Amino acid sequence: MTISVLVKGHALSETLKLYVYIGITVLCWGYSPIGVHSALHAYSPQHIALLRFLIASLFLLLLVMKKGIQPIRWKDLPQFGILGLFSVTIHHLLINTGQQYVTAVASSILSQSIPLFTVLISAFLFKEKIRIGQWICILLGFCGAIVVISGDHGFALPNAYSLLILCAAVGWAIYFNLYKRFALQYDTLSMMCYVIWLGTLPLLGYSTHLSTAILQATWQANLSVMLLGLFPSALAYLLWAEVLRQMPLTLASNFLYITPIVAISLAMLFLGERPSWIVLFGGMMIVASIVWMNKSNR
Repeated sequence: MTISVLVKGHALSETLKLYVYIGITVLCWGYSPIGVHSALHAYSPQHIALLRFLIASLFLLLLVMKKGIQPIRWKDLPQFGILGLFSVTIHHLLINTGQQYVTAVASSILSQSIPLFTVLISAFLFKEKIRIGQWICILLGFCGAIVVISGDHGFALPNAYSLLILCAAVGWAIYFNLYKRFALQYDTLSMMCYVIWLGTLPLLGYSTHLSTAILQATWQANLSVMLLGLFPSALAYLLWAEVLRQMPLTLASNFLYITPIVAISLAMLFLGERPSWIVLFGGMMIVASIVWMNKSNR
């Protein structure tokens, strides 16, 4: 009887810990578009991506010095490189460039289209079948994305910057698919170290004039980049990798619906943004399509 209680208590403790990880991750990623918008006043999109992941890489290096790291197997190097390319290099260059024009709220809402692209990519790369109900959900979600894009700055035709946010979502969806498919046998810290370090390497090509940009930037912009590196980049990546290790992707991704609510609250508080009803309506369409899809899947 005592053993049974201990086992149940341990399971409850592990479940609670997972939900804490999810809550912190959502808060970090909800802050991310706000931090990027603040940093864009002083930095280029490329410098923001490089600097935040240099900070994240240093943070992870300090953790490794304390906890150790699994040696990388050379045969796994290409897979880690691909994961880093899509989740760090491509995703953040695209989303930072797009956010030069797209508001923090719209950017966060558009990022919720990731599960829709995840399904499409699974079908395209891994030949998984898409049912009619799923196609309807995907179509509804994309219509919602068009509404968000069109209503971000008053009702207008979609612009290239908004499409870059959607392309960034595609990059992240590819990362999600490959992360599960590769099934690399490493602990969470080692996995994220190799993914982030290898994803940061291509960004070093933008290191020209970085030191000058740092010296000329305002303290608010430097603080934003510091927070981006420590929390959405390093901490959230680690916690989310641990969540994906213990929870199915379809279930875990449900909790990311809260991210736009966090982003909207922070954007209103710190940036003074007031999302239009058109943007909010488009966001509801995207979220409804994903909820419907996941309910259908279950």
